Amino acid sequence: MTQPKSETARTLFATAIGDAEQTALLLDSSGGPLAGSYIDQRGRDISGEIGAALSGVSTEVTRSMRLLSIGRWTAVVVETDAATIALAPAADDAVVLLASSLTVPLGLVRRVLSRSVALAINWMRGRA
Repeated sequence: MTQPKSETARTLFATAIGDAEQTALLLDSSGGPLAGSYIDQRGRDISGEIGAALSGVSTEVTRSMRLLSIGRWTAVVVETDAATIALAPAADDAVVLLASSLTVPLGLVRRVLSRSVALAINWMRGRA
């Protein structure tokens, strides 16, 4: 069972997200939620479930990039029927996940993802 996150960890990405219809998570290398929150339609924080579903994604993206010989990965953005999902590496094999409403422009998704990664790295290094 995961430990409850501190208020600082839970709200880490609030300044990056602002009023946009987005949510962000910082996941460790095994998909465990470290910071942020993912609230479903019923008001439950499903960060653990989201992290479990994405466990190992960073390893797979890194492996794919190596096999394709196209360098290090910086972000993956996927548009689905329900949302835009963006992932980017942070420190210590952690990953930042940003889920956005389809109404949020992709440019804003990329900008918020970049800001969220910076916040995550600073937080992980004790500077946030």
